[in-house]
Amino acid sequence: MKKILMMVMVSLGLQLQAQTLCDSNMTYTTGSQYQFEIAIPVTGNSLPMMAPIYAVTYGGQTMLGEDSCFSNACSHIAFNYNPLTGMPYDTITTCISYTLTDSLGYVDTLNCCFNQVWDGQAWLRMSMGGTVGIEELTPTMIGDNKIYDLLGRELLEVPVGQMYIKNRKKYIRTI
Repeated sequence: MKKILMMVMVSLGLQLQAQTLCDSNMTYTTGSQYQFEIAIPVTGNSLPMMAPIYAVTYGGQTMLGEDSCFSNACSHIAFNYNPLTGMPYDTITTCISYTLTDSLGYVDTLNCCFNQVWDGQAWLRMSMGGTVGIEELTPTMIGDNKIYDLLGRELLEVPVGQMYIKNRKKYIRTI
């Protein structure tokens, strides 16, 4: 009986931890590439209680906007402008700090970040999960018989008593 109870508790815990305020079905972004709004909710129902405290959005190293949510649902507004180019960023990162209250009433503060990219019409979440494709690398060996020193400079003849590289292998000529 203890094993069954433990398995049920673990499976519920894994299901509850699977969703955070950074998941694509929890927040949404509206607006243009130059000014946008990210709606951040407070959860409930079957999910543990999560409430946003603070939200900040970056374009590269530039902070585009920050908002305090005070543990309530909030709208995070950012103005997208790259001071180096005068153009808006096409990829942004939003980080949310939020409180998580579990079923026993314990409160913890968590942080999560997600990336979005401008597709020409709307902001889309960048999927960080799932592999797009992996192909096996097949090395192409170059056997051009060129000779290089250890600094990568091409040599015209094999040096005596020094290490050199030929066809991606190291050699030392003693005589």
